[in-house]
Amino acid sequence: MTSKHVLLLILSVIMAFPLAAQKEGGKRSRAEMRREFKEFKIKYIAQEIELGASQIQEFTELYSQMEDEKHKVFSATRKLERSVKANKNATEKDYQSLSEAMTDAKAKDAEISKRYDEKFSRLLTAKQVYKMKDAEEGFRRKMHEMRHKKAKGKKK
Repeated sequence: MTSKHVLLLILSVIMAFPLAAQKEGGKRSRAEMRREFKEFKIKYIAQEIELGASQIQEFTELYSQMEDEKHKVFSATRKLERSVKANKNATEKDYQSLSEAMTDAKAKDAEISKRYDEKFSRLLTAKQVYKMKDAEEGFRRKMHEMRHKKAKGKKK
């Protein structure tokens, strides 16, 4: 798949999110939107690594478990960060604790990735594991670019 096709696919899904996010009588919850985004990301990565039909379900379950573990780690850290930032009387010790928590979260993220690399290696070829990591980075980069472009558009 060419990069133009990938970008077009991502853009079309992103453009569809606001339309899909509205229900009759209101908007969907953050949890629903997060679930849909996660499903889209997994489908995107599965397509990029060219999974066989027999691999898709197991990959989806495994990748979803990994994402959930990582989300829990970073969610707790973000909660602490919001708390410290909102506290106008935050001390040096509060900021030190936050800094340590951020570093610990990155270390836990690396631990989770390493643990799941072993699990993925039982399901995927080494090339597919590499392509998965590359697709994750490409997905992250495209999301960042689109958020940046959207923010620029709002400023105008």
